Amino acid sequence: MICLALCILAIQSPQTLDRWDQVLQIGPYWWREVVPWLERPLVWVSNAFGTLATTIVTAVVAGVLVAKKQVRAAAYLVLVIAGTSLVTNLLKVVVELPRPEVEDAILVYDSSAMPSGHASNIAAAVTAASVLAAIFVLQRAVRSLALVVGVLVALVVGLDRLMLGVHTLTEVVAGYTLGVGFALLTTYFFDPAVRLAPEAVASASE
Repeated sequence: MICLALCILAIQSPQTLDRWDQVLQIGPYWWREVVPWLERPLVWVSNAFGTLATTIVTAVVAGVLVAKKQVRAAAYLVLVIAGTSLVTNLLKVVVELPRPEVEDAILVYDSSAMPSGHASNIAAAVTAASVLAAIFVLQRAVRSLALVVGVLVALVVGLDRLMLGVHTLTEVVAGYTLGVGFALLTTYFFDPAVRLAPEAVASASE
């Protein structure tokens, strides 16, 4: 709902989003002259969490899950990532919000800015990973660590989009909320855990 609300505002009242985006502006003009060496790692993060990289990682992890006979978990992961990407691209086409204007831009994208695809993908991936960890990882400390690391990575990706000047704060927030929301909605309708037959459940309890 937050993502949809921001998308509607982007269409009907973009100046409202402009005012909100003033809260956090850390584009290239903030750091370029002071720490120019940041450009390379920022671009690396952008590439590492882009659509191509996300697709490859998703395919590899899904393949590992299938090899371990966790077909439902693999299908769940693919549904979350592919579905999030599809919805993100559809919203971009509908909203058609121009990218932030940056002098001597580091990266240039032709796609619409709202919502951020990097943010939605990483948020969906972290949410899906947390759900799968809750099902398959027995150690509570390991599950907690996975969640903390995932959230930190998601924050780094969002910060990367702002520092490169390819997205604004509201665009990143819209991406985050879309990714988390779609992953949770998928979890509600599609259980990634293996469903045991009644007789198997009975035998396991004996």
